[in-house]
Amino acid sequence: MVERCPRCGHHFERGDGFWLGSIMINMAFTFATFLAVFVGGMVLTWPDTPWGWLLIITLLLNLLFPILFHPFSRTLWIGMEMAARPLEPREVIDAAAFGTGEWSIAGQTTERHSGN
Repeated sequence: MVERCPRCGHHFERGDGFWLGSIMINMAFTFATFLAVFVGGMVLTWPDTPWGWLLIITLLLNLLFPILFHPFSRTLWIGMEMAARPLEPREVIDAAAFGTGEWSIAGQTTERHSGN
């Protein structure tokens, strides 16, 4: 994920441990998806539930879903964080200055370099 929003310049990581909330969201969605697939698989195939196939499918789901859902969980967390704790004035100024080609972090002015 990029460090700043390419459109508005918002710095995504607002502090140490900021992404722990997105990890919690990812775990909750992974568990809910696992539970839905497991229970759904049991209900649809009862009484002859193919336990081996159900195990393989749920294991693959638990391996792949968190990786594929990761960007979405970060986006959800950023939205929840911004709704609960709006940007501080210094963050707004920093984001606006980033769009001009120069931006500051902790009072240090740094030029933004292009990828060339």
